[in-house]
Amino acid sequence: MFGLMVGGLLAGCSRAGEKPGGSASGGVSASPSGSGAVSASLESSSSLVAGGRLAVAGDYQWFRGVRDLDKGFCFVWVSKAWPALVIERMGAKELERILWQQMVGAGDGERVSGGPLYFGVTRLDADWSLVVEDNGRLGEADELLKALSVGSTVVCLYRALDGRQRFLVLEDEITQLEFDPRAKVAPTGVRAGELAPVIKAVGGSGVEAGFALAERLTGVPVELSVLEESTYRFSRGPTGQ
Repeated sequence: MFGLMVGGLLAGCSRAGEKPGGSASGGVSASPSGSGAVSASLESSSSLVAGGRLAVAGDYQWFRGVRDLDKGFCFVWVSKAWPALVIERMGAKELERILWQQMVGAGDGERVSGGPLYFGVTRLDADWSLVVEDNGRLGEADELLKALSVGSTVVCLYRALDGRQRFLVLEDEITQLEFDPRAKVAPTGVRAGELAPVIKAVGGSGVEAGFALAERLTGVPVELSVLEESTYRFSRGPTGQ
């Protein structure tokens, strides 16, 4: 029986994102106490239930309608680190609190070669924070992603302007899984073999499959309504080179 890095997944995980006017993850710069979302042990596939379902690519067909991210994006799930700690680990500076449409509406991202990275950070639930970047390079900034993974699990789903995609799982700087969801190339990473049945189970390919796999690994579904209703700590980071 194969398993995953993520332990203690709960059916019906709450999604307590930072709401407008709220302070659920306001000034907290430490990991949430009692967080047990990630462990070194591997869970069996039968335990990977988020919101009462085993996610498949078809659950994320709604993402095709998010035209604001047509030019590329990066979603990064970070365990055991609230937004303030995520920003600190990335060596970034919070600029302001904004909503989803303010962050992605322009559709241009940073796209300045060698310039700083811009992204938003919100809290998904008691265990997971989410970093969202519009049309940038965060998904290729390995040093930043490794820094985020110290003491945490990082799940990254990235699509570049030219259509390249990357799904990456890091734990304590070690690559657990890496592959292009749209390409017919065997995944790599220390747990690629163990996770192969899960990749097959989500079905499909591309971004929708990537989101479904991320849900199975984190236990947290991502829905458009959650993204739109959350408040993001819009931040400026280093160049990511």
